[in-house]
Amino acid sequence: MRFISGLKPFQFLVLGFLSYVVIGTAFLSLPISQVTWVSTMDNLFNVTSAVSTTGLSTVGVSDSYTLFGQIVILVLFQLGGIGYMTLTSFIILARGRQLSELRNGVLGTEFSLPAEFKIHSFIFQVAVFTLTIELIGTMILFMEFRSAGVDSPFWMALFHAVSAFTTSGFSTFSNSMESFKGNWVICVTVGALCYMGSIGFIVLHDAFLAIKSKAYRITFTSKVILVITALIFFVCAPLFYLSEPSLRSTGFSEGVLISAFQIMTASSTAGFNTVSIGGLAPASLTLLIIAMVIGASPSGTGGGIKTTSVSSCIGIVVSILRGRSSVTFFGHSIPNVRLMTAVASVSVYLAVLAAGVFMLSITEKQEYIKLVFEAASALGTVGLSMGITGELSGAGKMIITFLMFAGRVGPLTIGLSLFHSAKEAGKPKKSDLAV
Repeated sequence: MRFISGLKPFQFLVLGFLSYVVIGTAFLSLPISQVTWVSTMDNLFNVTSAVSTTGLSTVGVSDSYTLFGQIVILVLFQLGGIGYMTLTSFIILARGRQLSELRNGVLGTEFSLPAEFKIHSFIFQVAVFTLTIELIGTMILFMEFRSAGVDSPFWMALFHAVSAFTTSGFSTFSNSMESFKGNWVICVTVGALCYMGSIGFIVLHDAFLAIKSKAYRITFTSKVILVITALIFFVCAPLFYLSEPSLRSTGFSEGVLISAFQIMTASSTAGFNTVSIGGLAPASLTLLIIAMVIGASPSGTGGGIKTTSVSSCIGIVVSILRGRSSVTFFGHSIPNVRLMTAVASVSVYLAVLAAGVFMLSITEKQEYIKLVFEAASALGTVGLSMGITGELSGAGKMIITFLMFAGRVGPLTIGLSLFHSAKEAGKPKKSDLAV
């Protein structure tokens, strides 16, 4: 108990997600979870992928795991998506109790909320938003899957709705969403779920209050998230369509849908695909890598560097080019502590990505672009692959497993937990921009 009480919030966060991995691996290793025998290494890989909401898998989910095993995977990426301690904190608050200082610290560290947000009401909204959005998504997908003749349409709809909102990218279909590449209802529904999960609960909270009261103005953080997310989509989607030769054989409508879906799934770090990623052109793969590295937004279910950190870096560059001493974005001055955090996060993220690619280049006999793509997908908790995941060596699987875990808790958080470098870590700092 003395050891636990002495932990800082970021250390507790790392150990918390690690406990999910250990418990999940134990459950997925049970005979009742498996159709055919799956090694402990593969179970560890797949559990880490679920907890980190990545979606990479060394085996086929529907072919290798029973319904019980699939439920275990669903529970893991649901818990991984809403965050460590969120569910238990909701239960505590629902019983009329107060959250402990440590629990508040962990939640504050994980969600990185702006100053005007109260953690207690925010946790309630996370639970309500999650349940409501996933339920609506399940109903829409159920009707479409049933019309398409999919077996067990309700289970398939529930699994994919939760997988989409948590941006985990797990699919019980052997080819992900390729069979529905021309189905606008399914693709738009999955895309909407992924984006609502990736933009984060801060934006959903603001949207709810804006609808409730016309006088309410959304926060600066939400504005930044929405603008950067839209910028990535409207720049990269047309470029993807123009640069991908395989789309020339499809109709214009289907080609546009495929392009939009793939950029959506990369930037939201969801990991679904409607085309074979291994057959894409280098230019298209480059766009996907850029979108995966930038990633989703804070307080959401996705990974990556985060849109707010990217906006801070853009602000620094623009300020330097214009010869300004202060850094602003959309007319707002960004505090130095946020700038330092953003630069540190980006630097550590890119360093871990580079180290991961380097290690994979040593352990694996695959094309370099495939290794870069796999590493970027793992660290960004995306789940897209050029088809080499199941071919990785034992060492390669461990490298990808670490990258997925690091991507979920954040490379900088892992660094802080190891080096104890923040004296005020137990008191999460807040400002007008979450990073």
